[in-house]
Amino acid sequence: MTGIQEYGLLAAMKATLDIPEELYRKVKAKSALEGRPVREVAVSLFRSWVESTPNRAAKSVPPPDHKPAPPWFGSLRRYAKNAKGRHDMASVRKSIARGRAAESKDKENPS
Repeated sequence: MTGIQEYGLLAAMKATLDIPEELYRKVKAKSALEGRPVREVAVSLFRSWVESTPNRAAKSVPPPDHKPAPPWFGSLRRYAKNAKGRHDMASVRKSIARGRAAESKDKENPS
């Protein structure tokens, strides 16, 4: 553990980026006019991008015919893959039965 890590301070990560030459020249010139290092400009841009961009991976879009699971379904989430998108009581019971059968089968035949 380095001294920086030991005292809870964040260490910087070095990265190499391929930036088009013309763009880099403009960034370097503008940052010089503002009296800011290019590194500071880049970190500022990364921070604003990360903080403003919604996390699209966390918001998966369900298929158009998908019905959201009822609130009570949360306790049975582990069996949801067996429900095949149906949440009526008969389908839920079948789903639980299939899930329990698979669990007991896994217990009998551990890999």
